Amino acid sequence: TWLHEGLENYKIPWGLQQRETSDGSIPKKVLLRRLYPIFRDREELPSSADLGDAINQAIQESAYMVVICSPRAAQSHWVNEEIMQFKRLGRSDYILCLIVDGKPNASLNPELAHEECLPLAVRYEIASNGLLTDIPTEPIAADAREGRDGKPNALLKVIAGMIGVGFDDLKQREATRLHRRVAWATSISLALVALVV
Repeated sequence: TWLHEGLENYKIPWGLQQRETSDGSIPKKVLLRRLYPIFRDREELPSSADLGDAINQAIQESAYMVVICSPRAAQSHWVNEEIMQFKRLGRSDYILCLIVDGKPNASLNPELAHEECLPLAVRYEIASNGLLTDIPTEPIAADAREGRDGKPNALLKVIAGMIGVGFDDLKQREATRLHRRVAWATSISLALVALVV
């Protein structure tokens, strides 16, 4: 919930409008200053072998997929199916991971396998026939766990990945924006004090 609300309510700094991404384009979402709408899978998944129509449509229309990574997600058949479906559209490079629990690549150690947080479909490349290979990948991941990135930085890392800018650049701009807000609030407070005096 906090990630969903954070993404939809985030205002992209105006200065990033002039920035070009790695492919030389300025994403439309940057020009609109919003990452909206964010589809969140709230539906009860079907009991059949197919994903629901609403989920399939959202996957088709989405530019990015953010995977919430935890041991439960890693063990979920449906989470893997959604990731596979997104990868089959040729969008493997547009998957961003957010770790909230467990340990990445814990499955490499049989004793810690139950702590694995990265779903299988995230950990391996997909072949031209749409099936997973045994070629490992290195997914882009933000880590919201305490002692790691934490929620605020993890949110900014996901946003940075979606708008194609560096995390440090976005964090610096966010710090500047916060400083301006504090300066404005201080100025207004001083003006009110002067009026009262």
